[in-house]
Amino acid sequence: MPRKSCSGAGVTILALSTSSPALSIALVEGVRVLARHHELIGRGHAEALVPAIADLLGDRRAAAIIVDIGPGSYTGIRIGIAAARALGVAWGVPVHGVSALSLVAAQAFAADPSLGAVLALIDAGRGHAAGAVLGPGLLAPLPTMVTVLPAGVAVTGAGAALLPGVAALCPDHPDAAFAGHVPPAALGLPQALYAGD
Repeated sequence: MPRKSCSGAGVTILALSTSSPALSIALVEGVRVLARHHELIGRGHAEALVPAIADLLGDRRAAAIIVDIGPGSYTGIRIGIAAARALGVAWGVPVHGVSALSLVAAQAFAADPSLGAVLALIDAGRGHAAGAVLGPGLLAPLPTMVTVLPAGVAVTGAGAALLPGVAALCPDHPDAAFAGHVPPAALGLPQALYAGD
């Protein structure tokens, strides 16, 4: 399916993020958020995701789906992708993947559009932060474990809390409400991306 189906005003997109301790679901149209559920649940995405989607959507349907493909929780990523693919088949709509790092960076660029780049960090488990530097195009390179920060780059994401003395611009987990900020060029296939990939 052409990627243009996930851009522009008037296209309603269901966005899902389950790669982190947050269960994040949003219905967006461009950058406008029509409905949002963002809750820190830790574990239990498998049990909570489908009822949360049903509550959020009511009788609405989306024209496309964007799902967080990681990196992050192995189980959480798989749950989100499986749900997105199932809904895509049921509704006959395209499903696109987005890096958790793109969603984290999108929050920072939305908060400060003048930024040239950000270091997006996620909690990679076992006390490690993984991330990458992203520009405004939100194209996410493969993440690496981060122990030292590059000079002069703003930091964003919940992974910053794992590095001593680091203050994040937006210290949150990936938030599906920012999926509408991600340009089509930064979307890909709904295939899992793990921190070790």
